Formats: sequence, structure tokens, C-alpha cells
Amino acid sequence: MSAKIITVFNQKGGAGKTMVSCNLAETLARRGSRTLLVDLDPQGTASIWAGMSADDRPLHVTAVNLSHMAGTAHREIRKFIDDYSFIVIDCPPAIQSAAPSVALLIADLALIPVGGSGGNLWAIEEAKKLAANAQISNETLQVRTLANMYQNITIVRQVFQHLASDASVPMLTSRLGLRAAFKEAETTGQSVHTISGARDAVREVNSLADEVSKILQRGTKHGD
Repeated sequence: MSAKIITVFNQKGGAGKTMVSCNLAETLARRGSRTLLVDLDPQGTASIWAGMSADDRPLHVTAVNLSHMAGTAHREIRKFIDDYSFIVIDCPPAIQSAAPSVALLIADLALIPVGGSGGNLWAIEEAKKLAANAQISNETLQVRTLANMYQNITIVRQVFQHLASDASVPMLTSRLGLRAAFKEAETTGQSVHTISGARDAVREVNSLADEVSKILQRGTKHGD
């Protein structure tokens, strides 16, 4: 069975793309699905994260860095489709990079993580345009926004309420909070599943993985 491809992107830095990519990929892998994490960001943060995993808490996900391929990465990624159940692609936060565009062309689902500020909200308009352009060629591409670094304060709630009102790009019901466990996991080569006291963060990434899996089950695999 061909892998379902999930592209995580946003043209703005600081939205938490790598954190989302790593924890989502590891969660899917821990459930027994062969999962590949593809790092397309020249900063290589996802690759560094995977390389820091300790022998006593090895990651379940397989990671590969294809950032040097940029505009041709989609051709290399296709070679892995029959070997995995899921492929999660972490894209660079750069409008001028070709990586997000080619990653969207082969994706089944695109996730746009959004932080809880007005600046993040305005910045995703470019990401939405990029996804809409990709849907011209990749007609079965589904696009969702993801509330990330959520805080239960008025301004953050208002930002995400506005985001949820956009019918053209639905927002996932799952959301990830602004939690120390996500930062600790990112800097120690772990997912939140192995962080002590990270029960709420684990619940959130499990909810995200559940929702993503349901969306992909309903969708139809696009042709290569």
C-alpha cells in the first residue's frame, strides 16, 4: 500500500513546523506504522533532533535529510512510497524555497501550523495561496490549519476563532498547547511520549494523529 504523505509547511518561521512534524511522525510510528520523516529544511533541525535520540530511548521513526535536493526532492521521496505507511515532510520557512511547492505536489494532506498571534495569522495567507496553487495540479490535496502553541488567553482565543472561520481552509479540531514538554522533546531528541510529566502534550499529539489518520482514510490517494 502506498504511503500517505503529510507536508507540514508555513512560509513564516517560528510557527512550530519541525516540532509538529517530529511529534506527529513519531506518534504514527509508535502506533506500528512504518513512518518516514523527511527533512527539507537547510537548517536540518528535524535531522538534528533524530540524531540526538539516545540508545535507551530510541525513536521509532526513520529520518532522512533531503534538504540539498530542494526543487527535485519530490522525485526522491516517491522512491520511498512503497516502503512506508506514512511520510511526514518538514519544510523550510522560506518563500523563495522550492521545497514547499514540490512537497505539496505529492502530498495527500498539508498542515499549516499557526501560532497564536496576529502576525502569524496574517502570514499564513501566503501559505494558503501556495497550497491553492498546488491543488491545481494535485486535485486531491487536502489542506488544514493547526492551532499551535495554544494558550487559554483572550487574544490567542480570538486569533484561532478567526482562523476557524475560514471555510476555504478548515482548521483541525486538535490543537497543541504552549507546553515545556514540546521544547524539552525538541532539544533532547525525544518525542513527548518519553518526557516525564508530559501527559497533556501526549494527549494532544495523540489527538492530532487520530484526526490526521481519519482525514487520510477518507481521502483518495492521488496519482503519481
